[in-house]
Amino acid sequence: MSEYLLQPPHSIGIPIPNIATTSADENDAELVVASQGGDQDAFAQLVQRHQRRVFNLVFRMLQQYEEANEVTQETFLAAWQGLSSFRGDARFSTWLYRIAYNCCLKQLEQRKKDKALNAAIQAEHLLDHADKEERASTVLEIHDYQNLVREHLSMLPAKYRVVLVLRHLQEMTYEEMAEILTIPIGTIKTHLFRARNLLKERLETFEQEWKTRG
Repeated sequence: MSEYLLQPPHSIGIPIPNIATTSADENDAELVVASQGGDQDAFAQLVQRHQRRVFNLVFRMLQQYEEANEVTQETFLAAWQGLSSFRGDARFSTWLYRIAYNCCLKQLEQRKKDKALNAAIQAEHLLDHADKEERASTVLEIHDYQNLVREHLSMLPAKYRVVLVLRHLQEMTYEEMAEILTIPIGTIKTHLFRARNLLKERLETFEQEWKTRG
């Protein structure tokens, strides 16, 4: 595999080139074994199978399209380079989502170090009351409810945001989430409970403020 670590498969990228459709009886495990032997076409099929769900997870975490594109590519590159460490103890998709999650955390950490971004966030919070009132009165005209939920979801702390994304958008079981996040199921349930309440409180507060200013 070492010779393949220097040059990632041509399939890594968004979008990827068209490739032959995987036959119905060819599963992830078989493709992983072939990929571990250096078969780039097999890995291209794994990318094709999983890139949409990986991108959705990453985008929900980062809320920026270009960043999500880059981190999705980084995820598959890391997966290609780390294939030799995959032993099949968990499903390939679970292993892959764990990589994606860790890549997201790294990207979010990098954001914290970006002083310009922090300054922009602070400036946003310091907008005068009149401007806030004007924006609140028109926001429902430019955002539907789904966009509103997504916007408030992006404001939650990462540990709460990710459990909502995995559970409700990716429709994962608690067991799958525990494998990806490497935390106990009990902790996941606690985070999920708090995340739902936080999101509900944000939406209710927004609705009340909008009604009083409407």
